Amino acid sequence: MIDLTRDWGDWNSVSLYLDRCQVDTPSELVEATWVHVGLLRSRVGKVLDLGAGDARFAFGGNYSEYVGYEIDGDRCADVKLPPNARLLNRCAFSDDVDNADVCIGNPPFVRNQDLPAGWREQASKVLQRRLGIHVSGLANAWQYFFLQALASLKGDGLCALVIPYEWVSRPSARALRTFIEEQRWEVKVYRLVDTTFDSVLTTSSITIVDKAKRTGKWSYFEETADGDYLPLSSPSGSSAGVISYVKRSDIPEGAPRAVRGLSPGTQKVLTLTEGERVRSGLVIGRDVVPCITTLRTLPGDLRELDDAAFKKHYRSPGQKCWLIRTDVSQSAALRCYLNAVPAEQYQTATCLERENWWEFKMPPVPGVLIAQSFKGEFPKGVRNAVGARAVGGVSGVFNVTVEQMVAIVGGLDGQDLRDRVVAHSNGLRKIEINQLNALLLAKFSSVASRG
Repeated sequence: MIDLTRDWGDWNSVSLYLDRCQVDTPSELVEATWVHVGLLRSRVGKVLDLGAGDARFAFGGNYSEYVGYEIDGDRCADVKLPPNARLLNRCAFSDDVDNADVCIGNPPFVRNQDLPAGWREQASKVLQRRLGIHVSGLANAWQYFFLQALASLKGDGLCALVIPYEWVSRPSARALRTFIEEQRWEVKVYRLVDTTFDSVLTTSSITIVDKAKRTGKWSYFEETADGDYLPLSSPSGSSAGVISYVKRSDIPEGAPRAVRGLSPGTQKVLTLTEGERVRSGLVIGRDVVPCITTLRTLPGDLRELDDAAFKKHYRSPGQKCWLIRTDVSQSAALRCYLNAVPAEQYQTATCLERENWWEFKMPPVPGVLIAQSFKGEFPKGVRNAVGARAVGGVSGVFNVTVEQMVAIVGGLDGQDLRDRVVAHSNGLRKIEINQLNALLLAKFSSVASRG
């Protein structure tokens, strides 16, 4: 394993990536994927599985040959395969396969932050050479595997992968979608309504790309409780379609702007509860500042987060609500706290890539704190009277007047976004920052023009 991953970077980040790759695909999902293949191909020659794991997709299909790639030798050491199947213990980007009839599988869902720098660089170079595509630095691991699968198929091949449904709309997958659109391949995306993998906070899909059909048609479906699929009029299910994305450069200088929350590397130790702060002798203002990592604890009718609300809903209940300061010289107490943190508690790619694992750029204080994930009509938002930093899934809105703050926390005049944002599992929706900025721009630019 060390020899195969020698050029990927330090072993800690490589090991973290490999551990997060190992998610077993439920047998019923393997079977369902093969059913979709069978509906489009009565006979299959060579099958390629680029993230094979224990080669579960070698079973359930009718094919002449199966070839699986798996970097982790322990995963495929004792696998009993059909006689026409074989596993190769090496990286999926080590060979230029171009004769597969079907590419099938469940590529690893690993966040871009947790990809080893060396692996990402090597995979990007392969895809640039083979497809002429520059992969976004925000792309998660499955995107690289998806593109490698498309490159490995014959001109009339079929790609059938289990990937997050969100790929149909997220900006980080735009290059992937654009590439497929330019080829005019036919695409069918079957959204799975249940949470397929408990460890992955996204809705899964079976995505089919048929290179044999040059119709340019994209179709979306949603699974029902009895296993059938209902057609959707758009990726979000609404006839109005998904909320558009505005480019950062399109937002006028000084206009209201949403900015995603700080990702410090590990909230586990870089954000603290009130009890953790007190026990570590950290002083408010000198060592830590208020931060908000979730708005779920707040009542639905709360519109302003002041000192009293911050104490009641965050400090007293023991929520993570203090962010260490990195913009001033450290006190002895803060140095002592950071030096005492066990190494295993900051084993993230972000922390490991920094000279000082704990050092990040301090974010400014926004006028409004707003959640990106929501279940109601509009994301929860509050005026930030306590002066907290936005962290994680909580974002901040800057350059806002008092009147604009009131409009934002009131849901922009009662806008209902439920059918215009692609849902995650359990009805949870997540609005992207550039979608939120599109709403702010449309709302406040129209107000300004009327004024």
